[in-house]
Amino acid sequence: MKDYERIGRFIYAFQRTCGSAESLTGAGLPPGASPELVARAANLAQRFNLIANDFAAATDEEFASTLEEAAEVKTLIDNAGSKV
Repeated sequence: MKDYERIGRFIYAFQRTCGSAESLTGAGLPPGASPELVARAANLAQRFNLIANDFAAATDEEFASTLEEAAEVKTLIDNAGSKV
């Protein structure tokens, strides 16, 4: 049961930070987002999906680094959206 609690907390924290993984790709990004931001957001979505699909193998450090990256990417998305 502990693994389900870990992944549940991770998913909740991720979605509170930057929304769903799907929002990090395509139409979820502001128009005119830089190629670097698009690539970084897509990479983050991929990392989230990999962890969600094999959460028992994910370490606490992977959870933490992914959540840190989510916060950074969300800030960049918000900044890019305010420039439009």
